[in-house]
Amino acid sequence: MKKIVFSLILCLGLIGTLCPSYAADDILKENAKNKKAEAKALKAQTRAANKAKKARIRELKKTYRKNTKEINIIYALELMKDSPASGAYEKIMGNNPTLNPMKIEYKNLAAIKPEYRNNNAMSKIKRKEIKILLNSKHKNAPYEAQSAALAGMTAHVDKKESVNELVYSKTLEAFLWNYYLKKNPNLKQNKSSLVVSENRNLRLYKKYPRNSKEIVTNIRKQRNDIKYVWESTGYTHKEYTDKMAKIYEAYLAVEELPGVNQSGDVPVLDLKEDTTVETTEPQSEEEKYIQEHIRSDVKAKPMPEEHYEHQVSNTNKERCDICGCPIENIESNEEEAQ
Repeated sequence: MKKIVFSLILCLGLIGTLCPSYAADDILKENAKNKKAEAKALKAQTRAANKAKKARIRELKKTYRKNTKEINIIYALELMKDSPASGAYEKIMGNNPTLNPMKIEYKNLAAIKPEYRNNNAMSKIKRKEIKILLNSKHKNAPYEAQSAALAGMTAHVDKKESVNELVYSKTLEAFLWNYYLKKNPNLKQNKSSLVVSENRNLRLYKKYPRNSKEIVTNIRKQRNDIKYVWESTGYTHKEYTDKMAKIYEAYLAVEELPGVNQSGDVPVLDLKEDTTVETTEPQSEEEKYIQEHIRSDVKAKPMPEEHYEHQVSNTNKERCDICGCPIENIESNEEEAQ
């Protein structure tokens, strides 16, 4: 009898130890099953996201097929389209003197000329085509930086260049980069060479945002070939002043944006602008004097109060610092006048 009771107790003990083991196995199996289901769902979600991304890329490439094949440039253009520089975007899409979409591609600019190696971008202009070449070393720069650089290049729509045109180009670039920084301040810390360049350009602009005085000085130092050429097509003094005033207005609006997720009323820049040159006959004797004495390759017409008399340059005593006219026999001329 004792043996039977002992056997029963032993069996019950074994059953008690095995039951938790079987229960633990069931829990492990259930967890593994759930993890497998989650992994499967994640894979399906990833496949769906990749499929949607590929479809979106195909759609974007179709939209921009006349502009570029580069997806990074396409993303940069998409940012520009929804920015205050949407007028520059319209130029790229065809609202320019050629009436054709601008072509954009990455290019090793040093291969064109060694001195171009540090240029962020440059343009090649033909009668029916405007091509923007973005330095290939910036291919992996943030889309926002590429967008700002491309927007600035839209100021160049013909082969004529002037100080006004280049200053406006750099000012528009600085403005758009500042706009993107307001949306995402972390962009400023990016180490790419294009971001470093955009940060430098923005610092110059912010010193004198009303008239871009520092950018003007920098342009004239870099471009001795046009330092006296103030005006060009679309950038007469009046047109230039109007454009710069609008950028300044937009800049102030951006600076006053209350937060990243809120939008302000920011003017749209360069939207359907008229690029024709205004030609007016000089009205005063002073204006006639300036027009007669200005260098033949210079289209600028400085204000009379700034240029009734030639000003000798500190670096070049033989030419006027404003218009570049030769300064000869000033003393003898004064004596004859007396």
